[in-house]
Amino acid sequence: MVAMEGTPEPRARGSWRDAFLHRRKDEEKPAPRQRAVRENDFEKAMLAQDRAMIEQLQRKPPRESAVRKKPPTPPKVSPYKFRLDTAPPSPSNDSDQVQPATVSTVSETAPETAETGETGETGPETLDAGGAAPVAPPPAAQETPEPIPPVAEPPAELREPVVEQPSVTVVPKSGELFSAADIDSIMNSITGEEAKITPSTVKASIESRRDRRLVSETEFSIPDRSKLRDQIRAIDSWLEDDVTCSEQVKEGLRLRHDDVSLQEVMAKTGKASKAEGASEAELFSKLESAKSRSKAGEKLPAAEMKDLAQRAKPMLPNMNLEKLVRALNLFSATGYEDYDLYLNVLGEIPVQVRGISPELLTKCLRLLWRLRLNEETYLELFSMEAMNMIRAKKPPRRPPVRRPAEAPLEVKAAPKPALAPFSGRMLIQIGNCLTQLGAKHPSRFMDVYQEQIAIAIPSLSQEDCELVTPCLAASPLLPDALRRAFLERCAEVDAGAPLVAPEASATPEIARYQRDAEVYRRRAKHLRNIFMIEASIRKETWAFFSSLPAEVRSYLDRVHERSKELKHPKPLGFAAEVATVLDQLGVPTWSTMAGPLEVHLVQANTPGVEAEDVVYECNEAEAYCAMRQEDRTPQLTMATKFRHKLLQRLGLQLVHINYWEWSRLSEAQRINYMVKLQARQVG
Repeated sequence: MVAMEGTPEPRARGSWRDAFLHRRKDEEKPAPRQRAVRENDFEKAMLAQDRAMIEQLQRKPPRESAVRKKPPTPPKVSPYKFRLDTAPPSPSNDSDQVQPATVSTVSETAPETAETGETGETGPETLDAGGAAPVAPPPAAQETPEPIPPVAEPPAELREPVVEQPSVTVVPKSGELFSAADIDSIMNSITGEEAKITPSTVKASIESRRDRRLVSETEFSIPDRSKLRDQIRAIDSWLEDDVTCSEQVKEGLRLRHDDVSLQEVMAKTGKASKAEGASEAELFSKLESAKSRSKAGEKLPAAEMKDLAQRAKPMLPNMNLEKLVRALNLFSATGYEDYDLYLNVLGEIPVQVRGISPELLTKCLRLLWRLRLNEETYLELFSMEAMNMIRAKKPPRRPPVRRPAEAPLEVKAAPKPALAPFSGRMLIQIGNCLTQLGAKHPSRFMDVYQEQIAIAIPSLSQEDCELVTPCLAASPLLPDALRRAFLERCAEVDAGAPLVAPEASATPEIARYQRDAEVYRRRAKHLRNIFMIEASIRKETWAFFSSLPAEVRSYLDRVHERSKELKHPKPLGFAAEVATVLDQLGVPTWSTMAGPLEVHLVQANTPGVEAEDVVYECNEAEAYCAMRQEDRTPQLTMATKFRHKLLQRLGLQLVHINYWEWSRLSEAQRINYMVKLQARQVG
């Protein structure tokens, strides 16, 4: 293969690749003279480009620096400690005046690259006094075509040293306002930021400094804080007045300063408790006096009882359980009707009900019946507490003892269960109150109560049997088995026997006479219960009456015959007022008996008219439960409902006249009311 002309011969290996890689270096390098010409042309082009860029930058308006210094760390502020005994320290001369922040000169560089021609910021901006545009100095390797004049600084008399920010805020005494430049400089010195420098701000700063160069340091002062101290003292006094037990706090402070001894404080506390006890004793003495006056038949002034109630309400939270029950008893004995007062007294009992005795619990339920307060909350509270007390006193059941098969069986009489902790009379009183107020009986309470009353029935006396109300005898608390056992016990003790007045001999035994008189009074009060129970069993549950033993039925027949000997009392109170109005209308009325029950008023029909006599049932205030605030009309008690039901069983059609309606009418309205009532019955 023949080599081409003008080309080097290939090497031994004969590869074009080797020929390219091993070519001569001197062929690629230009001559030294040619290289120097090229470098000179490049420098001229760069200098021309730099001059054009500098002229362009000088024609542009100044711009803010994008480079900002990092704000300094804020100084630590000492906590505020206010002391009234020391005055605030006066500021020194160096801290009385705040100097505005100095305007720092900055410069800006704008280097360029040969390839792209971009600029970059390498330093702070530089402004002269006239607001000249920033100029970027060329690199060291380049030649500077023209020197840039330095930035003009303010005169020496206007320059002020930079001072640290004082720890207190200062205001001018003259009352003048700070200028905008002052505010900017102060804020910049606080936040550590550089001021935004423009020609206008520089000029305003120089003028404001020139105007204030002759102002002395006395024109700035720390504001007066005397009013602030007075306000803090007033707040402290208000907080001290709001403390509940301020007297105890004052006594404690005096003890801390050794002004008084502990014995004096205890003596004052004892005096306060004695004064409180004296006020309670005075209250109870006045209530006892009011009770005796009411029992004597005197009508107590409403203002007097209201004053006693207002005095008693603040004392209730500090009373123990016995005093609460006593206060409830005395207010109810006087006939004072204040639903809120009784609820306040009852509201303090649940806190102490865990320590109540059986006697107090029974008395509380009796007081609820006397006041006719059918509050389900308190009825359930007392019933469940009675159940818990019974369960706590019951002896635990013993496990059966296993005997060997060879040992003979020994028959031992089972121990007679004992009542605990309520007696038979207490159980009857609890049942009477709950049933007459219409309480709902939980199944757990019914089981415990029936178990206890079954133990108590065989030991009831004649007076205890007569104490059982018809509501209790007909309630679920006494099912058929217990009702049958109760009637058998009544037949044994001859409950409902005629009353025997105590003998008044020439030389009577005083203690025995008083005892017999008290028994006579109690029996006369509750004697009608046995007759009402007999009438209810005979009229309403004839099947149960037929299933009783012969001796019990003969006893009930004797009770039925004795009921005819009961005397009807004269109409009193509400029934007497209705009878007076009918007498004014010329309508004759009389009162009579319907079995064991008295009929209030009976009006005979006109002659020649075949109709039954009109029987008026005058429902007095005692026939209703206490009226609550949410009730629009009062509710009849269970005892009143039982009476109405039994009278209807006896064949009487009743015309009810309600006391709560009658009391709102005047005398003329009452006459008109009775005329309309009669016309309705005749029609």
